[in-house]
Amino acid sequence: MTGPPNAGAGDPYPRQVVRAEGGFAYGVIGADLHVFGDGQPVYVLENWRAVPPADDAWLRELPSRMLSARHEIVPFTGRAADLAALHAWRLMDRRLAARWLHGPGGQGKTRLAARFARESLADGWKVVSAVHGPGSVLPPPGSQDLTTDGAAGLMLVVDYADQWPLPHLTWLFSNALLHRPGLPTRLLLLGRTADAWPAVRATLADLQAATAGHPLTPLPADDPDGIGGADGTDAAGGPGERARMFRAARDSFAARHGLPTAADIAPPMPLSGPDFGLTLTVHMAALVAVDAHRAGRRPPRNTAGLTTYLLDREQRQWARRWPHQDTDPAPETTPDGMNRTVFAAALTGSLAPSAGVAALASLGAGGPRPAERALADHARHYPPADPARPTVLEPLTPDRLAEDFVALTLPGHSADYPAQDWAPSALHALLPHDAGTTTTPWTPRALTLVAAAADRWPHVRAGYLDPLLREAPWLAVAAGGGALGAVAALSDLDIEVLAAVAAHLPNRDDADLDPAGAVLAVRLADHRLAATDDPAERAAIHLNLGWSLAGAGRYAESLAATERGTAGYEALARAAPDRYEHELARALNNLSLRYDRERRTDEAVAAMERSVEIRRRRLTDPVGRHAADLALSLSNYGNLLKHAGRWLESLQAGSEALARYGRLAAAHPGAYRADLAIALLNHGADLSAALRKEAAVDATRQAVTVLRELAADHPAAYEGALANGLANLASLLTEQGKHAEELLTWHLRSGGAPDPEFLPPPRWREEALAAIEQAVEIDRRRARANPVALEATLAGTLWTSAAVRHACGMEAAALTDEREAAALGDRLGDTAEPHRAEHWATYGSQVPDVLDDVQLTLYRHLASADLAAHGPHFAMLLDLHRPTAADGVSRTHDLAALREAVEVRARLAALDPVVHEPDHAYALTRLADALWWEGEHAESVPVTERAVEVTARLAAVDPEKYGPPLALARRYLVHRLAATGRRREARALRRAHRRVDS
Repeated sequence: MTGPPNAGAGDPYPRQVVRAEGGFAYGVIGADLHVFGDGQPVYVLENWRAVPPADDAWLRELPSRMLSARHEIVPFTGRAADLAALHAWRLMDRRLAARWLHGPGGQGKTRLAARFARESLADGWKVVSAVHGPGSVLPPPGSQDLTTDGAAGLMLVVDYADQWPLPHLTWLFSNALLHRPGLPTRLLLLGRTADAWPAVRATLADLQAATAGHPLTPLPADDPDGIGGADGTDAAGGPGERARMFRAARDSFAARHGLPTAADIAPPMPLSGPDFGLTLTVHMAALVAVDAHRAGRRPPRNTAGLTTYLLDREQRQWARRWPHQDTDPAPETTPDGMNRTVFAAALTGSLAPSAGVAALASLGAGGPRPAERALADHARHYPPADPARPTVLEPLTPDRLAEDFVALTLPGHSADYPAQDWAPSALHALLPHDAGTTTTPWTPRALTLVAAAADRWPHVRAGYLDPLLREAPWLAVAAGGGALGAVAALSDLDIEVLAAVAAHLPNRDDADLDPAGAVLAVRLADHRLAATDDPAERAAIHLNLGWSLAGAGRYAESLAATERGTAGYEALARAAPDRYEHELARALNNLSLRYDRERRTDEAVAAMERSVEIRRRRLTDPVGRHAADLALSLSNYGNLLKHAGRWLESLQAGSEALARYGRLAAAHPGAYRADLAIALLNHGADLSAALRKEAAVDATRQAVTVLRELAADHPAAYEGALANGLANLASLLTEQGKHAEELLTWHLRSGGAPDPEFLPPPRWREEALAAIEQAVEIDRRRARANPVALEATLAGTLWTSAAVRHACGMEAAALTDEREAAALGDRLGDTAEPHRAEHWATYGSQVPDVLDDVQLTLYRHLASADLAAHGPHFAMLLDLHRPTAADGVSRTHDLAALREAVEVRARLAALDPVVHEPDHAYALTRLADALWWEGEHAESVPVTERAVEVTARLAAVDPEKYGPPLALARRYLVHRLAATGRRREARALRRAHRRVDS
């Protein structure tokens, strides 16, 4: 749901937008609200706010509460250079800028972002957070006021951005909130890795946003000899950043525990190890040190011990709360039941109550019972992060602690922590993967968490994740791009497992899966390249890798891989052309597209020319498996030639592609229909640019007919092309209808008599309106799903709609379309400008001949699909077609075209003799005359005989009209029989004609 394009000038969208589902409403003021068809939000925008201070006693109950970045027990410490870099980025001289802040879990991303948000607020910026919506619970009824009046700028913070599907991020990027004219806007995106960043960056480039990556590096190591009271006053003394962070965390935790001083509490182990490069590990060491000091216990001496110590404290609190009768109602969930519930919550994340019940119910007889009671008891320990939202199963935080808890609960490790026999079956139940099962709403989080745990705990990888994906590799794909990325990033996951997962990736572009798919492709390519010296295998690996990288927006890497693959096939094809030239042609096709993406047009055209030449030369069966490859290269070649300004050649390439797809579709019913429809659509646009409007209308109308059928069965795949075709058809009909009406008006005003030839196409307004209305409906729906990529298309369709409505006298509706299109154009800039085809006069002096051939090809296909509708026009074009020099013989008539015209007229006459038999007779007469003129006397005579036969049938019905042509045809037949030595037949025929005439 978006704001109106013609809203007031002060604030482009100064109104509230509310979506109500089932009596529950979520509203925003000053921004768009994007929802799925079932009413669930794609994301939720909220004003950033600090969490209210929590009670110290409540915080002390569970270490996970003390460690949570949400409660900010520890003041922000360190990361001064990173914070300064964020401030410099915020103040840069660009209206829109985005930054991808990435680092492992526990590195301190959330804390750094929170500090930056707070300081930005203090500097007068509006700070908004975006939470991914699917599966989440909406905020309470009411509105988020996101208006930016008086703000110095806008900051949007997106945590877990690497877990968002790219289409959902693009939807977010299109929100009107981010496109206030003149308002500096910054997008801070947080993720664990940078794998998704190239594709996101490419999407942001379409918005002309400045982009930058920001890796959050490990905390610099301290000198192990510099810690431990160097100044004699603090047991954790030392100048290093880790020591300063430890002291800040230790003192904060000690204050919450009521300790008067903590200076004598030293780190439980040296902070110089690699694990202490994480902010979280330093905080864990500080919390364990304080807690052990209070309890008089000896703290653990390794980082794994820190985790088990803290999880023991969590378990102790579960046991303390049960059974307690001094609460109302008294807890009923046993410590074991709470353990199972916390395990489930770690995997599912927070859910709506009904989904929470379903999650616990999936655990079967071993799960906590009753589920509703277990959820209520769990919420006492782990209440919703936002008290205003009615969620259940709030997971352990920080995330890394939840990952370690799941890993340690699963049997197979040697750590000093009790694994549970029920955990494997619970994991299986919460990640269903048997044949025929469907994924759950929490599958993406669950698989992502297991993969993250497997990265640190070998038994999780070997004992659980590896077998799971061997049994159900499809699950990694079904879980979405975030989970797939977590799996692909595991350096020690068996390569056979990764290959099995890759086999389930769709053989098409997928904005959600492509970034992770590229990571997977790189892993597999590196392994396969290291395992083979075979040049053919290596060339294929490089070429396939290039394709995967392009889908992820990693264009420079894609080009390099494609160039390596092409070079490999060049060498192979030189040595064994029969074996490898087909593969070389495929490589050149891909390389050409990569060059075109880089605006290296001349190289792109040259590569595609070679691809076409090889495929044409190697083609042995016009409807075989390589014929489609040639048609594809020809279609791509036509588009590239337009980019190079070679419009005439572009028309010829597109025409040949259309002819070849037509033959393929005829030979393989049900196949190639989509390719054929797209070829027709492109051809219609090209013919329109060349001012062949009637042919353009016919081509586009046929394309729309096919695309309607395809979109009915597969809307996601074909609705975009259908909308494009509908808009083109509406535009062409309007141009054709208006031109015909203007011509008729001029003719009548000049004193001309009414002539049916001047009449405009019947009901063109109704057909144009119906087409454009459907096109707008489709494009509006598709732009809501992928606004960054498709709002420019919607703007173009709205401009077409305005033109159609103006032509139909619907001025108010046209003005509304214009205003909406203009508003989109203002926001999108140059990307909303429609393509303007060159005028046909720039094609060159050969244009009439080429266009005649192009139209002939088009109507040959159209007539094959619908003879009654297009056969007459096709036959007329054949009759008028001028010959070309062939085999060194110059002719006046195109005999092949005239022969084909006779065949078409004969088929039409068989359909409707009354209407088409006269044209059949004329076509026979014209062919017979042309054959005689060109010296083909032997062929001319039987054609003349057929002309006499058909004309005689017509004369028998209407002797007054067809008697004279029959007499003339008979005289020609007598003359031709005599001239070819058949004098006896000529004399007999002459006598017979005389008897008939007398």
